[in-house]
Amino acid sequence: MTRKLALAISYCLAISVTASAQNVAPVVTTPIAPFTVFAGAPARSIDLTTAFADPDASNAVQLGVSLPSGTGIFTIALDGPHKPVTVGNFLNYVNFGRYFATDATTHMLASSFIHRSVPGFVVQGGGFIGTVDPAHPTNVRPTPVITFPPIQNEPGISNKKGTVAMAKIGGDPNSATSQWFVNLADNGGPPANLDTQNGGFAVFGHVTGNGMTTVNAIAAVPIFNFGSPFESVPLRNYTAPNPITVANLVSINSITLIPPLTFSATSDNVAVATAAVSGKNLLVTGLQPGTAHITAKATDLDGAIVSQNFTVTVAASPARIADISTRAQVGSGDNVLIGGFIIQGSVSKRVLVRAIGPSLIPFGVTNALMDPALELRDMNGALLFSNDNWTTAANKQDITDTGRAPGASQESAILTTLAPGRYTAIVRGVGATSGVALVEVYDQDSGPGSLLANLSTRSGVGTGNNVMIGGIILTGQKTIIVRALGPTLTQFGVANALNDPALELRNAQGTLVDSNDNWQSSPKKAQIQASGLAPPNPAEPAVLSTLPMGNYTAVVRGVGAMPTGLALLEIYPQ
Repeated sequence: MTRKLALAISYCLAISVTASAQNVAPVVTTPIAPFTVFAGAPARSIDLTTAFADPDASNAVQLGVSLPSGTGIFTIALDGPHKPVTVGNFLNYVNFGRYFATDATTHMLASSFIHRSVPGFVVQGGGFIGTVDPAHPTNVRPTPVITFPPIQNEPGISNKKGTVAMAKIGGDPNSATSQWFVNLADNGGPPANLDTQNGGFAVFGHVTGNGMTTVNAIAAVPIFNFGSPFESVPLRNYTAPNPITVANLVSINSITLIPPLTFSATSDNVAVATAAVSGKNLLVTGLQPGTAHITAKATDLDGAIVSQNFTVTVAASPARIADISTRAQVGSGDNVLIGGFIIQGSVSKRVLVRAIGPSLIPFGVTNALMDPALELRDMNGALLFSNDNWTTAANKQDITDTGRAPGASQESAILTTLAPGRYTAIVRGVGATSGVALVEVYDQDSGPGSLLANLSTRSGVGTGNNVMIGGIILTGQKTIIVRALGPTLTQFGVANALNDPALELRNAQGTLVDSNDNWQSSPKKAQIQASGLAPPNPAEPAVLSTLPMGNYTAVVRGVGAMPTGLALLEIYPQ
């Protein structure tokens, strides 16, 4: 049934108009507390949508329309805080693509159009798609928008100039579906009485900024009467009685969701700490010890601004492990790649866990795992998070902001904050596939309170490129113990354990720093034993070394008559 505004209904209800149609400036919802970061550590990321809010805009859409002079754009701020049902209904039509349809004749995407324009009153859309007549493909034969069920009416905001409201069927207050209109004048009171007529027309947003320039340009397009529901349809470059083409319609060619707030930030001491904004995230990076004051601002679509200030203290970075990783063969069953790590301290830590496969190919790995899947589990084996392709993650933008997003879309990543404790990352091949993969854990926390304490990885050790390779990044001089276990695993039901593992420790240039086959033959046997980390079996290797800041790799190979099997590589900072 056609939905249009009835202007001459004598039946009116007393509707209380409780909210203003004027823009309300954004507000600070949560003050950002002062914090300390380490110099040179990853940027501290702050979600500014938790610090600011727009009281009268939960969402916004930008509409692109066809005008006689070209394309015009206007933006609607959607007042979800006050009209959740109506905004949710409108977003359903947007998100499900109901304002567009594939034309059955042209097989091209057809868009909705402004089908009603009343000078000095309203322009209305959302009711019809500009499809063509199959018998005369150059001519328009509109198709009604496929609607969802009608919604409960939500009056209360006055139909002032620039507001956007839902159209309804005359006599039924709860009949709004897909059609909406923009008020060209203050229509709440006489003569239109839209605030009270038919239960009141529910305003759910307003045109922002200079968007009414575009809306007024729509209203200036000549109108023509082709009978209900097109008795006042605006048409571009049209001369009656010629057939109407799609090019004559005031089409809504695009509807794009945009955030209701944009953010910016500055630092008063960029030599100590910088402040940058990526989307909704504020990234604060400590450069050298000292203090900086950061100002974060939120601006709404009408240009109103609110800001808040906080202090960042940058401390000298202690020697710590910034990254741990292992490259190894991934099989099926018990032969998956299992990486364990420990977070020590009193506060939670933000970590990025990655499973890399295709990105290894440029580094000479010809049998890389092409589609790795990643699981993150707690010390009891309970699944916390999982991911197959990192680009499908809900926090994809946050992963990108770390600067460490995987190089291939089919690789996996989990970015999260974990409490102190023991965790396990498991890498499998999707579809039971196998190949060489890399599991990595990055310390994304920029301040004191907790540490990435160790890495332990269990996987298959083969020959050639299929050896196990563990990596660490040290931010300063640090003593570490590295050990490789094989025979010990048989005590835990591992039938195909590596009988005789050998271990090498190399720096970033590939230079051998230390090596060992059987830990009891090490010149540092006494120190290894005193650490409490001596391997249980004499055939298992261990090295103890004090290393300067830099990147290091530990390589596990099999020796003897059976050089393949499952092994456990562990790296412990001292």
